[in-house]
Amino acid sequence: MTRAVVAFLAAFEAVITAAIGLGVALAPLTLVWAVQYHMATSWAVFWRASADAWLLGLGVDAHVDLDRLTALSLGLPGAVPPFTVTIAGLGVALFTVLMGARIGRRAAETPYVLTGGIAAVASFTAVTSIVALTAQAKVFGPAVVQAPLVAAATFGAGILLGIGMDWAANRDHVPPLLAHAFGAETRMVVGSSLRAATGAVALLVAASGLFVAILLFAHFGRAVALYEGLQAGFLGGITLTLAQLAFLPNAVLWAMSWLIGPGFALGGGGAVAPGAGLDSGLPGVPLLAIVPAHSPTAAYVAIAIPVAAGAASGFLSHRILKKSTPPFDTPLDLVLVAAGAAVFGGGVLALLAWWSGGTLAPGVLADLGPSTWKTGVFGGLELGAGLAIGLAIGHWRGQAHDWTPLRREEPAPEKSAALATDNDFVTAGD
Repeated sequence: MTRAVVAFLAAFEAVITAAIGLGVALAPLTLVWAVQYHMATSWAVFWRASADAWLLGLGVDAHVDLDRLTALSLGLPGAVPPFTVTIAGLGVALFTVLMGARIGRRAAETPYVLTGGIAAVASFTAVTSIVALTAQAKVFGPAVVQAPLVAAATFGAGILLGIGMDWAANRDHVPPLLAHAFGAETRMVVGSSLRAATGAVALLVAASGLFVAILLFAHFGRAVALYEGLQAGFLGGITLTLAQLAFLPNAVLWAMSWLIGPGFALGGGGAVAPGAGLDSGLPGVPLLAIVPAHSPTAAYVAIAIPVAAGAASGFLSHRILKKSTPPFDTPLDLVLVAAGAAVFGGGVLALLAWWSGGTLAPGVLADLGPSTWKTGVFGGLELGAGLAIGLAIGHWRGQAHDWTPLRREEPAPEKSAALATDNDFVTAGD
């Protein structure tokens, strides 16, 4: 493919990604406009609501200015002064990053990877800026200046992830810039640390998702009762469900912080962590049915899950290290990999914690999400301990397999020759 074709295809896929993200919110709201309101009101109101939801999901802040009567009717007495919504529904951001990774990986298969990445990010940023300009309203409006920056950062992260995945799949390919800047041993330490940290964080996030699924199943009746109490109707229920699905990745990351130990904040209700409880009730949102009112101190045993995730990643990473040429399996090598992976893993966990939190409204919803530094520090230590254990087990296992018992002493040459002669004589006699 030529450079122009690569740029066009990347830009086209970026526009499609934005259209799908907008359509997920716009389709049900358009149904509400057509069925419930009989097209009597302006469709632009529902367009702005869809655009606001999409931009909030990407991480763009929104400014809210409610009058006193509206604030009191929503149960937000502290919302009379203007405030800013800073929390992102990471379902939208996750979809955007994954689509960006797909585009980046496809661009990396061509000689024009830089052209494809720049074209995709520029197109997605342009669409985001146009949507932000059309979503402005007196009561609620996204930050127009922030929108292109956040869009470029979110979609660009996906593009870089896809390019990195393509390079990781082709291990013989080393970018010339990295080859000249760092030696082979340094690249091995950094690459192995990144691989081990990525595996450990991925296992921990998967375990957190399973934990949330179990809680949803266990508290399904309570969630249904909250749905019935809201009396949102069929279309309202669909809209509410889609909104909660957008925040489901946030719930998974908050559960991850709970498993690590620091837990997460729920505004004025206090911290939700092992050995801690809420000081007040929660809003009647069905997804919050999984939040326990209090957790016993014995729940701190849950920190074994991050350690186990690190151990599994370390054990699997050791198999790759041992098969490398030359083998990268000395105790010093493994210590460097474990330390580097702990630092990288802690940094990723801190970034995820920061990304999942924010402010939704003044009062009880003013401070939501886990602590960035606590999640990063404690998570890095726990993953690092598990990685050290996994690498050590892999090393000892390899040493045990390399050891072979002494073979039985082979017969002397004279004896072997005599045995061969006897065998020939027996064969001839037969």
